[in-house]
Amino acid sequence: MSCQKLSRQSLHLVLNEGRGLYSLRHMDVSKLFYPSTARALEAKAKAKKKNGINKLGGIGSLPRPSIHYQTFSSAVSNPNSLVNNVFALFGESKNKILFSDVEGHTNIYNTEFCSFTTMPSLNSPKGHNCMAAHITRTPAHARSDFDVNPELDHGVFAQKPYGEHTDSLYMMDMGQDEPGCFEVLAYYPVGHWQWRALPSPPFFDDLEYKACNNIAYAIVDGTQICVSSATATYSFDTVTLEWSKTGDWVLPFHTKAEYVPELGLSASSPSDLCALELSTAAIDYCDVPPMVQHVGLDVDLPKDWSLQSRTLVNLGSGRFCVAMFFHTADAQDDPQVVAFTGVDVVPCGDNQQGQRTLRGIKHKSKYLIADSVGHAASYDSPNGHLADGTREYLPSSEGQQGMEAYRKKDS
Repeated sequence: MSCQKLSRQSLHLVLNEGRGLYSLRHMDVSKLFYPSTARALEAKAKAKKKNGINKLGGIGSLPRPSIHYQTFSSAVSNPNSLVNNVFALFGESKNKILFSDVEGHTNIYNTEFCSFTTMPSLNSPKGHNCMAAHITRTPAHARSDFDVNPELDHGVFAQKPYGEHTDSLYMMDMGQDEPGCFEVLAYYPVGHWQWRALPSPPFFDDLEYKACNNIAYAIVDGTQICVSSATATYSFDTVTLEWSKTGDWVLPFHTKAEYVPELGLSASSPSDLCALELSTAAIDYCDVPPMVQHVGLDVDLPKDWSLQSRTLVNLGSGRFCVAMFFHTADAQDDPQVVAFTGVDVVPCGDNQQGQRTLRGIKHKSKYLIADSVGHAASYDSPNGHLADGTREYLPSSEGQQGMEAYRKKDS
């Protein structure tokens, strides 16, 4: 099977350089794939025949930064200014990155046009236990807006049922129950971006609730956000703005699941790649969780490397990039090596229960070393961290409210 064109050509990485400075980098993910799955299988067979195992290649360096961010609140004056900075991927084209600081000031950087847009401040700043989910607005969302805000001009609503923009971003702080802990950024028909407070999730009513370090969530049928606490799973309908309980079970992964229309399944990466059916029909209150299918990843690593975290990036057409962060034997604090692996997930027949089974086919891996590494952000994981570059100051636009941006000088 030949590889079709990827729907995403770049992976965006946000790295923490320390002292409140962050860098944004972009990696070409097309270089992680062979021209076809047959070529990938052939390369794997040759590597095993030659080395006995599927060994890794050389270790390179991360791409140079394109932009630097610096928050107004310094780490010295405000110890929470680092852990409460949030980065989130925004927009259908995966080319917008929203940044919010400890005070709740926000802006959006467009990677295609290299431009910043100032956004309104959050109703409530978000912490490190933050979930961010992009939803494409529909006419049903616009009708709901009109029902909630009847003072809107009905003529404007009739002419522009989607509003000016179809993008919206839902952000929820899983660590605190206070007004504005859950809110949405959307462009209303009246013609401006606005953060709108939403109902708090039901699990905050549980006296024994504790925020999880890893937040499992998924977008279901394009309009519902399915999220797990430590003991149960709940669903939020972005049209009716209502919460409901899905079941007394938790989603079997540690971050956002990616919906894969080519497979009709959602995929995520806990200890390995897994896939499961998430739809309103499949998860509408049930006593048992959806059946999970595990797809192994054939990646051999040095014994002195310790896996710290792993994130899955959906590239379209059943192809993924798996980003893994490692401690190495000589690392003192943060992991020093980031591994990026291209993977094809393809159907391979039905099992005894008549369910379609999947197979993961590894393509190429790229191992990069950084000066300081944390967690990659801009592939829908909200809290970003990972390193350098000559920079010049770009004056912040009017109303930017305390954010500075740096652009790398052309070398």
